[in-house]
Amino acid sequence: MNNKTLNEYTKEELIGIIGSLKKQKKFGLVWEDKPEKVATECGQKLPVVKEITDKAIDDVGITEPTNFIIEGDNYHALSVLNYTHAGKIDAIYIDPPYNTGARDWRYNNNYVDGVDAFRHSKWLSFMEKRLWLAKTLLKDSGIICVTIDDYELPHLWLLMEEIFGYENHLGTVVIRNNPKGRMTERKFSLVHEYGLFFGKNSSAEIKKLPEKPEEKTHNYKQDSDGSWYLPVNLRKQGVDSSAYNRRGELSARYFPIYVDPSSGVISTTDSSLPLELFPIDSRGEKRIWRRSKDAIDEMYRKGEVFVNNTKANGIQLYFKFRGGLDGKRPQSIWTEACFSASDYGTKILDKILGEREKFNYPKAPEAVKRSILSMSSDKNAIILDFFAGSGTTGQAVMELNKEDGGHRQFILCTNNENKIAEEVTYPRIKAVVEGYGDTAGISANVRYFRTDFVEKDETLDKLRRKLSPACEDMIRIREGAFDRVIDEDKFKVYKNSRGLTAVIFDRFELADYIARIEELETNAPVHLYVFSYTNYGRLDELSDDLKHTYESQPIPEGILEIYKRIFSKGGKR
Repeated sequence: MNNKTLNEYTKEELIGIIGSLKKQKKFGLVWEDKPEKVATECGQKLPVVKEITDKAIDDVGITEPTNFIIEGDNYHALSVLNYTHAGKIDAIYIDPPYNTGARDWRYNNNYVDGVDAFRHSKWLSFMEKRLWLAKTLLKDSGIICVTIDDYELPHLWLLMEEIFGYENHLGTVVIRNNPKGRMTERKFSLVHEYGLFFGKNSSAEIKKLPEKPEEKTHNYKQDSDGSWYLPVNLRKQGVDSSAYNRRGELSARYFPIYVDPSSGVISTTDSSLPLELFPIDSRGEKRIWRRSKDAIDEMYRKGEVFVNNTKANGIQLYFKFRGGLDGKRPQSIWTEACFSASDYGTKILDKILGEREKFNYPKAPEAVKRSILSMSSDKNAIILDFFAGSGTTGQAVMELNKEDGGHRQFILCTNNENKIAEEVTYPRIKAVVEGYGDTAGISANVRYFRTDFVEKDETLDKLRRKLSPACEDMIRIREGAFDRVIDEDKFKVYKNSRGLTAVIFDRFELADYIARIEELETNAPVHLYVFSYTNYGRLDELSDDLKHTYESQPIPEGILEIYKRIFSKGGKR
């Protein structure tokens, strides 16, 4: 530490100090950043992933999408995903360590307890790097939900405002996750936690939750064709319903409608019908019809307006209002019993694994489902959980797909501390796919990967040669292509429903490899990944007379560029 007094500094040194002070944060969260070993080590070794093939869960009845479990530190997994899924994730749901002081998480291989003077600084350093990496993965309209309790709520809130922006805070939800209460010393018994929702930018919004018409408080009815409608009086009521304007002139919407109550015939022009109705309310006030004459006649022809005759109100005209069925935005307090982690979360996991208390405080699947539906209405959404723990998010995604016919995809990232990945996360997902107890299985394909590393070399070219073959599984994840067509040391071809993915490690044999692709019995588009010592990825030397269309990019340059951006700043921006 420099112990010089201000009088001992030179003019240039003082100017430098003033400049650095001007750059310091004026408002917001400030803490002492604690370097993290898993991040600093990436300066010497680069993360990749390797598939554990005997853990693949293949359902021959479906093809896509493929779901992923990545075992390893989530900082490394998020770094890999920055290559495979940047800008592709619809929703992120995470349940990070709550930092209660109970020695339930480790920083730099040491448990953090309640007497650690830097406990909050370590937690914020830990979270900041991962949230910056996660933000890059989200689509522009993407949303992240982070669950937390009182111990870190204020710090997390400010951190997320700094990363995602104050204006992109979409709400903080109170979730009653422990109805029986958690005993504390000197404090209230805790029965709730929080869900912080932030959008990537201003295009993100909380989605309306679907509602069943028969469960709505209004009296919706089902039509003969199966559609739903709400009977609404054709006479307008309330604000702006008077037949007279401010000048005392009678509105054009005040006119008679002719009705035959026995046959249900309605017309604005046929005065021969026995009954003439004006929009006059029960107090004798002249009102207006909700629609014009032409519109009412057209509605009658389509069966959208009808006669309603009751003892209480006499003969009235109603129309079929077909709005109000697009759902409503979720409220900020969730109290339903099915959100209880202490009841539903634990009991469901115990039933799935056939063993009690294998994992502490697993989330309730219904709470995760509500969060996912609040963040994305896309039935093809990609959902990421990089604190996957027991795998509740994976189960929630599969159950949502079963309930509404969706094709959502999950990506779960978890370490294997205390064998969580191998003995809890993976067995749970496998059991949900295959079925457990009296619960039927849910069709899904799942691939299991484990993080690995490529040591840096003394020259960049040597690193390129080592990294290229090691990034094959990253390419397969990026393309979602796992069906092998050609599998040779320097030439790989995979296929999916969208086309072919070819990985070529010897550029000098490129023409021969392209010729072999041309011989395949398909004309699907081909995405080429070609080893190169530069950022050169064009195919200028190829013939124009090819049946396939080709797109090409060099490897491993794309990965190196992303890793340089991430690791030069320790995962920050």
